[in-house]
Amino acid sequence: MRLSPPLLQLASAVMLFLTPGRITCFTAQISKHLSRPSPKHRWLPKIQTRLFSSSGDGDNIIPITVLSGFLGSGKTSLLQHMLLRNEGKKIAVIVNDVASVNVDSKLVRGQIVSTDGGESQQSDNNATPAGIVELQNGCACCSISGELLSSVSELMTLSDLRQEDEKFDHIVIEMSGVAEPRSVRNIFQEAMMYNMPLLDRVRLDTLVTVVDCSTYMDYLKSKRLADVDESPELFYRNEQERKRAEDEDDNDWMEGSYDKSLGGGVCDLIVEQTEVADVVLLNKMDLLPGKLVDVEELVVALNPRAKVLATQFGKVDNLDEILACTKGQGVAIDGVVDDHKDFVKAADASNCSDPNCTDASHGHSHSHSHASHSSDKSTTICTDPDCSDDSHSHEHSHNHSPEEPIICTDPDCSDETHSHEHSHSHSAEKTTHAGIGTYVYRARRPFHPTRLISVLQHLPVVRGVPKKDNSVMNDSDAQVFKKVLRSKGFTWIADSNVKANYWSHSGSSFELQCLGRWWATLPQDLWPDEARDSILSDFDVADHTEENAAAGSNVSVGDRRQEIVFIGHGLGSADSQTKVESVLDSCLLNDEEWDDFCSKWSNEAALQNAYENTLNTRMLTY
Repeated sequence: MRLSPPLLQLASAVMLFLTPGRITCFTAQISKHLSRPSPKHRWLPKIQTRLFSSSGDGDNIIPITVLSGFLGSGKTSLLQHMLLRNEGKKIAVIVNDVASVNVDSKLVRGQIVSTDGGESQQSDNNATPAGIVELQNGCACCSISGELLSSVSELMTLSDLRQEDEKFDHIVIEMSGVAEPRSVRNIFQEAMMYNMPLLDRVRLDTLVTVVDCSTYMDYLKSKRLADVDESPELFYRNEQERKRAEDEDDNDWMEGSYDKSLGGGVCDLIVEQTEVADVVLLNKMDLLPGKLVDVEELVVALNPRAKVLATQFGKVDNLDEILACTKGQGVAIDGVVDDHKDFVKAADASNCSDPNCTDASHGHSHSHSHASHSSDKSTTICTDPDCSDDSHSHEHSHNHSPEEPIICTDPDCSDETHSHEHSHSHSAEKTTHAGIGTYVYRARRPFHPTRLISVLQHLPVVRGVPKKDNSVMNDSDAQVFKKVLRSKGFTWIADSNVKANYWSHSGSSFELQCLGRWWATLPQDLWPDEARDSILSDFDVADHTEENAAAGSNVSVGDRRQEIVFIGHGLGSADSQTKVESVLDSCLLNDEEWDDFCSKWSNEAALQNAYENTLNTRMLTY
């Protein structure tokens, strides 16, 4: 059973707030949830099972596919392609644009749009949607989030007015370039929590992200904020559009306008759009000759769950690859905890080289990389010799450069041009063509906040970590941390024995998030029955109790832990992993500090005084 947490984390956070210590990480962000009547004893996993099931009345539920991606990545081209080759499907569309003039919706309607704000003309394109609703002058995941479900409801009303054979088969939502897919997912999950009748008729099914291959690496390494001043290209297509928006803001100053600031970095946004997706389209592959594999492997490292397709001009041959392809069982029903468990499982699998391994947690799944490197069409290329999926290409492709000897490791290969010599490479290194590796750091003691911050300062970040002090790390270790592109996971810091913190680092940004309380601090009769096994899987011992936790020499800590996934260049090597482990181990409380910590086990105020933490913490409510 999935531990999807909008309601679970909310309940945990509420209890965090109501404890005598009154942890200060609880923010006003959660007050909007507390002002609503929450359904008693209704845990999200039950709601998911009822609403997202593909059985029963599933045929009468209209699936929704959401398109995310930066402005200019090719979302509108993809949508136009869907409508042109709709394969008989009646597709209704919601188009979101942060500008007051919804250019994308005009393009989708088949109009040629004047970039200087002049009149639009009808194009020869007959690919028009079955129904369309425009959302403009704001982002549907934040500033005008209340209008998103209203727009879906409006489309359902339009569908009801049609003849039976003309009713909508599918809804596609093209989000703005700065939309956060996790927030979109949260909107639908909240609607389920409160039993909105609309969710009996529609289902958020598939999340698709379109990335521009030619700019992806630059955005990932960008140090800019995702706001209109530092990154105007995320909001406007050209200077004329920006000038027009500024003039409108000046004229409408009394009414207020959309706050074009996301509060985070460009790198945060592109990582979220990559990670919270069922399908990632590597668009404009023709603009990155010879280097597409680098982008592909980084995308796969960031989101090992996603189907990855390489495309040009947003063209996907088989719409079933992207439209409702998860049948309601994809990332739409997940939450932060689910995402984390999947990423940890994939990272463990990537570092397991034992062909006889039977550890289910290593997830030796039939994993497909679906990027095509030579065709102008989207192609799924599969390297699993046991795969029987006819839709996958099983060509015997080795992609060797002419200068290199062709060393083939396929035992069944009969190609005489390939070298089948017995190569003695016993390195434990597990990296990709681009040198991207993953590593999961684990421990069952808390970090000392001061020593942890001194390590965080060696990550390639410019936001979220206090300025450097006089801490010293040897150059070899420092180089490993400088190459980390992404790191995330649960972290236990000694200033609290209650807060379940989440470490989130993307490119140049770091943020410490609070998800609520550790489950070990809550009475088990408050745990949801459906999630009990999942919760206990994170415990060090199944019979842990807080009453006996700090007593004696064999201390059990429940689900408190360090479980942090690192993704970066060279992190697949045993040497780099050892360095990360050694450095982070030095941040853990030593034996003397641990004894002191245990003596203050139930005294939050004493822990805060003894282990001051200067990292800012944000309450995460989804």
